[in-house]
Amino acid sequence: MSGQKEYDGSRIYLSLAGSGDPWSSLSKLRKRILRELHDAPDVGNLASILDKTPDELEAEIHPMMAASLVHETDGGFRPSFLVTDESETQRVFAHASDFSKALVDTTEAKLSWIKSEYEKLEINQEHGFEEVSLFFLGGRILDIKLLEKLTGHNRVMPPAPARPSPSRPDAHYYFYMVEGDPKNLGGWGQDDSRMPWDGWYFITFGQNVVDGEYNPHRRSLEKQYEELIESGKADTPEFVGASLGIPVVSLSDSNMWENTADLLAEELCGCYEESVESIRALHKGLRSGTYAPHSIGEFFCWYAHIAYANAIELMEERGTLDIPDSRLQSAIWCRERENEGLLAHLSD
Repeated sequence: MSGQKEYDGSRIYLSLAGSGDPWSSLSKLRKRILRELHDAPDVGNLASILDKTPDELEAEIHPMMAASLVHETDGGFRPSFLVTDESETQRVFAHASDFSKALVDTTEAKLSWIKSEYEKLEINQEHGFEEVSLFFLGGRILDIKLLEKLTGHNRVMPPAPARPSPSRPDAHYYFYMVEGDPKNLGGWGQDDSRMPWDGWYFITFGQNVVDGEYNPHRRSLEKQYEELIESGKADTPEFVGASLGIPVVSLSDSNMWENTADLLAEELCGCYEESVESIRALHKGLRSGTYAPHSIGEFFCWYAHIAYANAIELMEERGTLDIPDSRLQSAIWCRERENEGLLAHLSD
């Protein structure tokens, strides 16, 4: 892209999973620099493209080096994390979309068992499986538990790498820059907020972007939650759930569903193990795979997010998941562990 076509920053998306703060080291200009360094490491040529002197350009690069986002090479500088141009993005998206069919087939083969396990939960008396299938199956299993399985003991996906910075010397996170559309990031995810009561969390799971903007239903529900907590009127998790009209899941139920999730995610992880060589070869064929070979972890992170998002949408097409018009389901959830999913193995 360098010097070949107009840089379109609106099609560049950055995503973080883990614990750290690269954002304070980035700006619109530095994002462009990172994208251009993906094409070529030569600072002299890039300085000319950006109408900067080499010294001015290096003054922008050095803070990113301090944040473990850029490293020096024989020919100049390269990003220290996964970056893909649009053609690479489409190649990965197509591969992960095709792979998602294996996740769907494996899940649907166990659907009767999944429903029978859900029916054992107390919450089933108030909310049937179809009413909450996006949250319990899509969010708790295909997202959280499967990603946790993939990172456990370096089984398929290496743990989030250390990315120390002056402000966060303890930082560990996956980080990737994707050129394309918002859906190319995967497009679905969980947000959770720790509640004032020990072990209780307000959790939303859904499609991140709807009609080109942050999911308005999620934004509205989050605002309602924040106002309710700030009002001081909420005295129990049950009160919050009733006020927001969302399920309240006890520790007993969440532990039982954790066991169900663990068993299904084990089988789904097997799908990745069967395809791991093909997925690794895909990474090696990317430019980042040549200049940042350790980016395999964040590549898997991105790939897994695309795969489970496409699996959710395919199951919706097949009628396996009943997804509301809001593209969102939420719950008040009790759990024993503070960290889960990708965050569960940050210190492994």
